[in-house]
Amino acid sequence: MKEDNIRSIGRAFAVLECFNLDEPKLTLNRISEKIGLPMSTTLRILATLVSLNALKRFEDRTYSLGSQIYTLGAIAQAHNKPHQIILPYMVELRDETKEAVSLYGMEGEHRVCYEHVPSLLTMRCVVRVGDRFELWAGAGGKALLAYAPEDVVEREIKKLTPITDSTITDKENFLNELSVIRAQEYAISYGEREGGIISIAVPIMDWHGNAIYALSLAGPSLRFTEERALALIPKLQQICVEIARRLLT
Repeated sequence: MKEDNIRSIGRAFAVLECFNLDEPKLTLNRISEKIGLPMSTTLRILATLVSLNALKRFEDRTYSLGSQIYTLGAIAQAHNKPHQIILPYMVELRDETKEAVSLYGMEGEHRVCYEHVPSLLTMRCVVRVGDRFELWAGAGGKALLAYAPEDVVEREIKKLTPITDSTITDKENFLNELSVIRAQEYAISYGEREGGIISIAVPIMDWHGNAIYALSLAGPSLRFTEERALALIPKLQQICVEIARRLLT
């Protein structure tokens, strides 16, 4: 495939990735700004994607993801092995604990929520599929980062900034935290990303010792206490081992 064609495909995907749950509709100017290309070039890409029903153009000159993306997403989800295997475990865990269960993976410099089963209780953690969070704050992010390459860890350490009073911002303390996670094979967060929330997370590992996902359980600390969270870790670890075995066979 010619280099120009490869570049065009990359640019088209960059446009599609501009849309998220917080920005489901975007203007030409905003898309151009997000992908770092001139408006004239961006407009040509948008016109092509609209013609393929990958994007929809509205009368107010904004754009959103089109019907073709919805169809492809539905097909991908229906035949996605991780989705088929992991989601039933998440529902079972949520039903048993009544707390929110989330599945995270690492994409670039973020952890992304791939699946979420909401709490059955009124006071709950609100997370949406597709949400992107810091890798260096929260149990899910730390469970992934603890098994990441050294250069990735160093990159993320440079970003340490306080989000709440509980966020770990000291480099040595953070490195020690990652070491403890590897030794115990679980991560815990005491409101590092959102005050008043306790979360635990266990990595789902491949045969090479890489964390391909992190399964997280979270709830308000008034209800989901440290004692209760720690008591659930063996159950969470057992589930993650079962998931890994099924994913890799």
